[in-house]
Amino acid sequence: MTDDIAVAVATVADPGASMDALRASMRAWLQANEGALQPYRHEHPGGMTESCAHFRPLQRLLHDAGWTRLGWPVECGGLGGSAVLRAEAMEELAAAGYVIPELQGTIEIIAPMLIRYAPALAAHHVGRSIACDENWCQGFSEPDAGSDLGSLRTRAVACEGPEGDGFRITGQKMWSSYATVAQHCCMLVRTGEAGSGYRGLTMLWVDLDSPGITIRPTDCESGREEVAELFFDDVFVPRDRLIGPEGAGWEVVMFLMQYERGAYAWKRQAELHTQLHELVHDAPAEALAGGPSAAANLSALGNAYLALFALRSQASPTLAALDAGRALGPGISVDKLLLSAAEQTVTDTARQLLWPALEMDDTPAAARWRRRWSFSRITTIYGGAAEVQRDLVAERLLGLPRGR
Repeated sequence: MTDDIAVAVATVADPGASMDALRASMRAWLQANEGALQPYRHEHPGGMTESCAHFRPLQRLLHDAGWTRLGWPVECGGLGGSAVLRAEAMEELAAAGYVIPELQGTIEIIAPMLIRYAPALAAHHVGRSIACDENWCQGFSEPDAGSDLGSLRTRAVACEGPEGDGFRITGQKMWSSYATVAQHCCMLVRTGEAGSGYRGLTMLWVDLDSPGITIRPTDCESGREEVAELFFDDVFVPRDRLIGPEGAGWEVVMFLMQYERGAYAWKRQAELHTQLHELVHDAPAEALAGGPSAAANLSALGNAYLALFALRSQASPTLAALDAGRALGPGISVDKLLLSAAEQTVTDTARQLLWPALEMDDTPAAARWRRRWSFSRITTIYGGAAEVQRDLVAERLLGLPRGR
């Protein structure tokens, strides 16, 4: 590493900075590192393995400069301070036209859970993940238990033997995002009786190279192996890999879901704002002025901006509440619904403005928008299906009678 590069990646993020000072410092860093950041203007067109390898240097740059270490405890490899500073730094990265590393979202979702419910695991793993030395995934949904996690059947039986005190897991998970590139999985299993519902669940930290685990990538319309099935055949997990007490899995996963529906929403709104600006640049001139569809297209752009404005307005106080340690309750379902609406509104607008190029062209821009549109179709499913979230809002926030 040359001296000038060493200077460029030296820690510059200040956990005690004001928000204005943070923005100014981040913008100066972006300008100073413009050359090194150029490869990260767009998502990588390859599969998950290639994409992770491509963005690893960016994750290291952000880590070494301290931007992604803001808000995490010092004992976990962080710099301390407020997580809101980290979120603002990532928004500045996106606003400058760069991609926020995809796996940063997984860290934002899982790390707070580890820090609260498994401090020893957090001290070992969080810093390594921020530095891009390891990747994580979640093991929640099953073939017969998607949004209804109380119905999951993957079984973990307590055991003692030559390998020590722990659990043996048998079952299957599906829709595990980034499982094809992950080394560890936070996994919800049933340790109670078959009919114990939400009360019989436990969260475990599982090494994905353990004997008995099979990872099967799922073919996605986007052409990327974004999700995978996980199969467990009598897999041993030591008891010190418990996340929270045995039987407290429902409490732990509900804590995690606050971040999956809240902190992740902030990351996505930052990225979607950048993509909307990109769409205006990519759209042919006649699509926005002079063409027969210009008025309808401008209206669609306005609706997309309003969807993003609503999401950002909701996500900002949510992020502050999470940073303050407040429990969010059923109101977090609103964030999830607004995220799904914004994601699909932006990509549907792109399909309208870029027709027929989005469907027919072989250009890198058309390919990017096709992948984005395909991915957006699952946003009403992951993190809790939209139908379930609407029921929660109706019943628990608005006090409407339960549906059938």
